[in-house]
Amino acid sequence: METLTVVEYAEIRNCTVRNIRKLISNGKIKAIETLNDKNKKMFLIPFDQLEESEKIKIYEKRGIFQTNKTVEYVSQLEEMTAEEREECAFWERTLKDWQLVRNNPAVKSKVKADELFVTKMKLEHPEINISTDILYRKYKYLKNGNLKGLIDRRGKAKKGITKIDDWVWQVFLSFYLDQAKHPIRKCYKYTMLYTQQEKPELADDIPAYCTFTRHVKQDIADSIKVLGRDGEKAFDDRCAPYIKRTYDTMESNDYWIGDNHTIDVIVGDGEKTFRLYLTAFMDARSGIITSIYLTDAPSSQASIYSLRRGIKKYGIPKNLYLDNGREFLTFDFGGLGHRKKKTSEDKFAPPPILERLGINMVNALVRNAKAKVIERRFLDFKNSISRLFSTYTGGNVVEKPEILKIELKKDNIPDKQTFIKEIEEMIEYYLNFEPYGGAIAEERGMRKIDVYQKNLHTKITATDEQLNLMMMRSTRPQKVTRRGVHLDINGARIDYFNNELVMQMLNKQVYFRYDPDDLSSVRIYDLEDRFIMEVMADNTAVLEYGASKEDVKAAMAKTRSLKKATKEAIKGSIISNIDRNTALELVLKEVEENKKAVIDEANIELVALKNEEQALLYQMPVVDLEKMNKNAIKRKGGNEYA
Repeated sequence: METLTVVEYAEIRNCTVRNIRKLISNGKIKAIETLNDKNKKMFLIPFDQLEESEKIKIYEKRGIFQTNKTVEYVSQLEEMTAEEREECAFWERTLKDWQLVRNNPAVKSKVKADELFVTKMKLEHPEINISTDILYRKYKYLKNGNLKGLIDRRGKAKKGITKIDDWVWQVFLSFYLDQAKHPIRKCYKYTMLYTQQEKPELADDIPAYCTFTRHVKQDIADSIKVLGRDGEKAFDDRCAPYIKRTYDTMESNDYWIGDNHTIDVIVGDGEKTFRLYLTAFMDARSGIITSIYLTDAPSSQASIYSLRRGIKKYGIPKNLYLDNGREFLTFDFGGLGHRKKKTSEDKFAPPPILERLGINMVNALVRNAKAKVIERRFLDFKNSISRLFSTYTGGNVVEKPEILKIELKKDNIPDKQTFIKEIEEMIEYYLNFEPYGGAIAEERGMRKIDVYQKNLHTKITATDEQLNLMMMRSTRPQKVTRRGVHLDINGARIDYFNNELVMQMLNKQVYFRYDPDDLSSVRIYDLEDRFIMEVMADNTAVLEYGASKEDVKAAMAKTRSLKKATKEAIKGSIISNIDRNTALELVLKEVEENKKAVIDEANIELVALKNEEQALLYQMPVVDLEKMNKNAIKRKGGNEYA
């Protein structure tokens, strides 16, 4: 530890020695009591007790370089690595200590002081290469502001600075930043070939393959790599800034987010195996799944069923955030949204279900899947629930478990109805009870269902009768005919009419609302959305009253089976020897018989057709062999009449 004598400190303070000793006695200056070489009491003042201005005076008196001047060379520090900056700081401290030792007034020989300091440093830091010459050289660098001179640059002069021609590097990047994702070695090869073809004078100066590999890692930003090799979507998902949504002012039921999810579990119904689809809505504020419906295939009807369940339990939301799928953007559910065409702007469209419920529909931008936070909940569903079942398939081929084949061979397949019941209960009482981990820090750790209840200030409810009316499906406008109005569903047509409807509304445009679970009646409305009447199904319809959508499917299946049986009956009623070629053979036989028949043309008057066509522009010569023979005889002196 460096110290100052009372005399040295008095000179710096510009006061008497007696005054300094008095301050030490009063405890205002901390000092170390010791004995001098004559065994007399003396005081030494530690260097770290001095103020900055006093330290500067000591440095100037002893000829030590002031380290605060290195701020001027901060740009050199920024160019160094953390290890190099640490080495630079070490030598600055070492040089400062060296100057303090050799400029101490008690030192009689600076040469011996230098040797003792070097010996001390070698003992304390055996890994450091140090000598008197090194101290002088580095002190000169420090005094001149050359901080890089303090660093051991051996072996670093050419490291990582191999030169690649700018044109060659652009050629390499043209191959590398391509969505074909060529390997670096192939890009290097293509660069060599292209350079030899276009600029052969640069081919010999192209560095080795490892140089390009190093430059790819060091010089190409990850964002450029992703955009060039993976495309814009990958760039938007992994590199581009995202919009941060705020939830502080949001309440429960302000926004529900809806989407479909393919469940990665194989189930069965006793006849075949398949995967089910989950249509779900999530409360954006709390993250709970408010409504679910499992179906064989996503559809607008599945979306209505799911929304109805959620409304009955949690109330009517103010806004629905949906994507652009057909299961949501239908004219009678939420409207066409982005799918609406200009040609249909002036056409009448019945008020959709969401409008009747007072729900505002918000559609995500096209190809902007990252905006739907419900996708993260589906990932939680996959990891927390789907993986529990033995027939878990994984989201892709890489995730597919090897044991899946064994489970399928053992017929260890969950039953469809049991699976649906278990999934509904696990979402309601397991997934919704997990800890909240959203954007509101003070609510983290609470159960999601508790967060929902805490932020639910207004709950809009509806009775079953109101929901039945408001959530009916609508048809497009159609003209009332003598058979009333009709509903085409799953290939079958159901007619709805009565005498009153036909007499009052014949040939007029109307639309009607219907319940897919009860097709026995419909509600008729005019194009101004005024209710006209309720009409029952025609008693001559193929389907009985109360037929549901599933009953229609069953009826169509029965129709197909009847058609198959009819084909078998026809096959049993005909002669097997008669096929499609039999009729053709009979006709050809009759043709041959007609050829042989004699046609009597005695009483037929023949009339020659007059040629009224104009003469051809270019006449083709007619060869007269008789005339040619006569001319040949004359040329040879023969007699024409011989």
